Amino acid sequence: MSQGLVVRSNQAFNTSELYNVLPRGYSNGWEPQVRLFEGCMRVCELMSKTDDLPWYRIVFAWGDGKETDTNDDKRFFTQTVIMRGTRDLNKTIQSTGEFFEILVKCTDDTLVALELRIRDPQEEQNFRDLLFRIREEYEMIDEMLGGSDSSEYGEFVGS
Repeated sequence: MSQGLVVRSNQAFNTSELYNVLPRGYSNGWEPQVRLFEGCMRVCELMSKTDDLPWYRIVFAWGDGKETDTNDDKRFFTQTVIMRGTRDLNKTIQSTGEFFEILVKCTDDTLVALELRIRDPQEEQNFRDLLFRIREEYEMIDEMLGGSDSSEYGEFVGS
């Protein structure tokens, strides 16, 4: 986790999988997807020492999610950028209908799009509900701070 940030809360989703995303327009017919990860996804609410607004990050770790340490290097797989508002949220995760497309950071800070699947239907609904709540929170903050209309950033997964 970055310096100056504290994990205020996190919610675990233990049936998460990440798959490669086939490049649109470059694939020749049907090509199989490859499962790159199967394990625990945590949506972490972060608090900054310099900002009172909530930030979020999604962390993927090997295992069943019973452990609460999101900084365990042996279990760490990847994570998203820190989402500081509506624009970051909509850029980082989008619904593709049945699944989600999520941007994750590689070790060299390159962003890679992966397909997120949650096998358990109840966990998937809980994840959608959480994303909806986060979006509502950010939209309310945008309105209070006089920010721009978040609808200009496209359709969000919780809608």
